Amino acid sequence: MPHDQLRKIVGLAGALLMTGCAVDPAASEPQQRRLSVDQVAGLWALTEVEGQGRCEISLANLIIDGVRPVLAERCNLAGVMGAKSWRATAIGFELLTGEGDVIMAFRRTGEDAFEEVDRRYRMTRAPIS
Repeated sequence: MPHDQLRKIVGLAGALLMTGCAVDPAASEPQQRRLSVDQVAGLWALTEVEGQGRCEISLANLIIDGVRPVLAERCNLAGVMGAKSWRATAIGFELLTGEGDVIMAFRRTGEDAFEEVDRRYRMTRAPIS
């Protein structure tokens, strides 16, 4: 076999091996049963239970640069504004910093409702207008 053909075959085999070994971003999430992304992704209204805090939060259904992005708008809660991504958990989801630290954890309380585990905040599915 000519040297050029052998190099092409080795290169192709290497490329196939590399794609088979690609890191799955979801693999870094806890390996326990989680809510499906579709149950969590979307537009949400977050309200502070004992205060005036409010936010509109969009939880992306896709992975960009290895994370599922968060966008907080019309928000007066500094902690929420620091959220850069989110991940599903067995009972709900977590809002994360850019470094992957948990800012807030939420548990599912209904079809379209979540409550922060410390019960300071509630989220309901926001109407699409």
